Amino acid sequence: MQTIPLDDVKQLRSQLARAHVLAAERFRRAYELDPSNPLIHLTIQAQALLETARGVRLRNDATIHYDVSANVATPYIERGQPLYPFFTIARTPLAVLEYWLIVSELTSSSAAMMTKLIAESGEYDDALRRMSSPQIVRALIPTLLPAAELRDDGTALLEVTLYTRATEERIERRTLALDTSNELHFHSRALLAEGRGGVAV
Repeated sequence: MQTIPLDDVKQLRSQLARAHVLAAERFRRAYELDPSNPLIHLTIQAQALLETARGVRLRNDATIHYDVSANVATPYIERGQPLYPFFTIARTPLAVLEYWLIVSELTSSSAAMMTKLIAESGEYDDALRRMSSPQIVRALIPTLLPAAELRDDGTALLEVTLYTRATEERIERRTLALDTSNELHFHSRALLAEGRGGVAV
C-alpha cells in the first residue's frame, strides 16, 4: 500500500469544494431558465465534479444523466448500462481516492451521505466527540491517511479511515477493491471505535 500524503488529501478536498461552488452557481442560472427540471442539479453537480477532477475522466466526453425510480436517483451514461466502465482513472493512488470520492457523490446513497473521510488526528478526535457513548476498540492506529495499491491487472485496493453513522456509528479502516470495470466493492474493515448513534438506511 502506498500512503497518500495529507497535503494531497487536502488539495483534493479543496478541489471538491470548488466543484460544489461551481455547481451551485450554475444551478442558480439553470433554475432561472428552466425551473421545471427536478434533476438538473444532479447533472450540473456531476459535470462540475468531473470538470475539476485531475485523475478521473469520462470516456468520449460523455455526460451523466439521472433517472428517478421509487425516490432513488440513479446516474447513467447509457440507460440500462453500468456507469463505472465509462470512466478512465489515472494509475495513481490519489486518482483512485479521487474516483471513490466522486463516485460516492454521484451515486448519492444514504450510507455515503452519512460517511466522512478521516485523514488526520484532529478529525479522528472530532469524530469521537460526535459519537454517542464512544468506545475505542483499537487504541493504536498506525495511520489515518488513505492508501492505495495498484495492481498489474488493472485492479486496485483503496484503504480509507471513515466515520459513519449508517446503520451503526463507528470509525473504521475500510478496504475497498476496484475491479477492472471500475466498480468499487467492499473488501474488509477494521473497527477502530464504535458508538450508539447509528441511523437506519
